[in-house]
Amino acid sequence: MSEEWQQYIQDTRTQCKYGIKCYQKNPEHHKQYKHPPQLKVKANKKQRNNRFQPYNKFKTSEDENNIDKNTVKNDQEVEKIIKDNNIESQPSASTITENDNENSLKCKNVSSHDIVSYYDRDIDPIILEECFLVEMPPDFYKFYECLNKESEPIEKLLANVNLQLIGPYELFLGKLPILQDKDMYLIHWRFYYDPPEFQAILKKKGKSEFHIGYYRDDPKEKPVFVARNDSSTDCIITPVSENIFGAVYWFLQNEKKTSPFISIACQKMMEKVKNWAEEHKYSLEEFNMKKRIPNTVCRSFHSAGIVVPYNKKTQLGYRKLAESDAKIKKMFKQLSEANSQTEKDKVLSELQPVLTYASIAMDECDFGTGLEAGIALFCSGLKELQTSALRNLEVAYTLLRREAFKKIIQVHLKHRRKGPEMSVLNI
Repeated sequence: MSEEWQQYIQDTRTQCKYGIKCYQKNPEHHKQYKHPPQLKVKANKKQRNNRFQPYNKFKTSEDENNIDKNTVKNDQEVEKIIKDNNIESQPSASTITENDNENSLKCKNVSSHDIVSYYDRDIDPIILEECFLVEMPPDFYKFYECLNKESEPIEKLLANVNLQLIGPYELFLGKLPILQDKDMYLIHWRFYYDPPEFQAILKKKGKSEFHIGYYRDDPKEKPVFVARNDSSTDCIITPVSENIFGAVYWFLQNEKKTSPFISIACQKMMEKVKNWAEEHKYSLEEFNMKKRIPNTVCRSFHSAGIVVPYNKKTQLGYRKLAESDAKIKKMFKQLSEANSQTEKDKVLSELQPVLTYASIAMDECDFGTGLEAGIALFCSGLKELQTSALRNLEVAYTLLRREAFKKIIQVHLKHRRKGPEMSVLNI
């Protein structure tokens, strides 16, 4: 054994991040990465037995006979996409553990970046797309333009009604830092429960985690609506309006009821917002979620819904998860309340068939199922499920050709943190 360990230490190949828990059977993987010799065979044998048990539970011989030639063709296309994008296969339950230190997603200190200056507020706004990987809609610019027409400084004007411009808006305030690591912009004012589809642009001042942002189904498309979330409470994303004018108007209506000292300021601001919206033909009405429901394949754990290409005739593009949302939430609750690793392992083994079934669904071109599973794991907020959440979302976003979202979730989960001050400068 000592000779094996000596050979392992002298091996110049990159160490596999899973170590002895590696689930990979691909010879190319073992050629590229080195693995510790201790308990290697035993660990792989144990994982091999667990790995295919859930698969056999859902994948019966009858199901295999029902797969037609089109499905086989689609599977081959999926395999090509996965191979071209260097995506590894889905992990087994043994990879969703708290003790896997190599898999733990750690924050790195942003102080390592030499932040010497900020972007000039008059720079071409196209820089925003380079930083945040999405294009800002017309109402984003129009709202700031309207604020800029007021004689009072913008930050003070909004502070009077407990609002603060954040994220992309900081470019116009001269507060968007120039970072050497461009990936860090993707977590600039990204709150704990913000999925890649949701981008914060406003927050309630102070220690509140209430924030308002754009929600997109696809990074290449314009936002579907402006929504709100309070990450100190839950992961729920609630649609508010079709544009930022309507969202701010809604906020002011509710905020003025909180204190008589702020009521007058809110009322004055509401009148200004209403005039601006009417002048530029933006609706102040609340977003009608009923219009969105026909386009969504599922409600999703954050309640904003998931939209993916879906053929109603062939039912290709999405299938339901193996368990109901209520059952999955119950498992999440049990996992969060578990007092020992044994209790956690029991819950993780019960959850594994859901993830395996989602993986099978993606193999058969039901990409929406993998996205739903990934979002559910992400919304759980549990560190034991972060690695699995990342795996599902990476594959789903790649197959859906939503590469910007894939990049965002990779950076977010690597630096995921809680709190009201989500500026990258506060890491």
